[in-house]
Amino acid sequence: MGQNKVIKIWIMLVALSTAAWAQSAPAWAATEATENGQINYSQRVITATGIGAVPANAPNVGAARANAIRAAQLDALRNLVEVVKGVRVNSETTVENSMVSSDIIRTSVEGMVRGATRVGDVKYLSDSSVEVTMQVPMSGIMDVMLPQAAEGADPTSIDMATAKVDEAAAAAAAADAVTPAASGPITGLIIDARGLGLRPSMSPRIVDQNGGILYGPGKYSREFAINQGVVGYHKDPLAAQSDTRVAGNPLTVKGVGTGGNLATDVIISSSAAQKAAMLEGFAEALSNCRVMFILD
Repeated sequence: MGQNKVIKIWIMLVALSTAAWAQSAPAWAATEATENGQINYSQRVITATGIGAVPANAPNVGAARANAIRAAQLDALRNLVEVVKGVRVNSETTVENSMVSSDIIRTSVEGMVRGATRVGDVKYLSDSSVEVTMQVPMSGIMDVMLPQAAEGADPTSIDMATAKVDEAAAAAAAADAVTPAASGPITGLIIDARGLGLRPSMSPRIVDQNGGILYGPGKYSREFAINQGVVGYHKDPLAAQSDTRVAGNPLTVKGVGTGGNLATDVIISSSAAQKAAMLEGFAEALSNCRVMFILD
């Protein structure tokens, strides 16, 4: 079959095709879009798209389609590496920073990306090229990044030089009583960080106004952190309370600021931290990563 005929048939198939990857993150999810992909900190997946063109020497339509899809997948994997680099590990580090400083981490992360899976249907574009979306779970990236952090104890306090505290919110929070929704042991901790500019990361911390670390590496099970994430992220405060991560009798505390150069640590008032630490079930909730941050 001649090349011109292959292309004509291909374009006819494109025109007739309605296949497209229409999956999108829910409105409540904390996501960050990049030029070629998306980081979803709530559902803990990283995706990227790639484009593949029809090769000039395709012998038939079937081969043209297969080669274009293969090219699109390779392009998506290259883009996925770039998207993964932008994931914030903690308040000071991104995946890219860690890949630059460690060949072991770089090799491990690139290996994780090579194991990405295709999601959704192939999207056929009007110019006869195709678009595919590839995805990797954040748990795999965390498994690479967390060992050196989560297995050792965090310091008891941190330098608050980078902290940004809303003084009015801090004064109001100090006056508020810290009580769970109902009597009995609490089942999780919800930090309402709306209005603070808090940014999501894989390994955030909860810090009091004096720099004391209430929650961070060494305070939770590494297995739980990898499988569930160190914290959950949600944009709907009411829906967050029924999320399986904290559902039952969660405690809600208002955040008063952010910490770290990347603004991923949340600060709560020292009085709220002290009161929360005395509640039944609090320590167990933290050790099992039953923590949720509410973002704008």
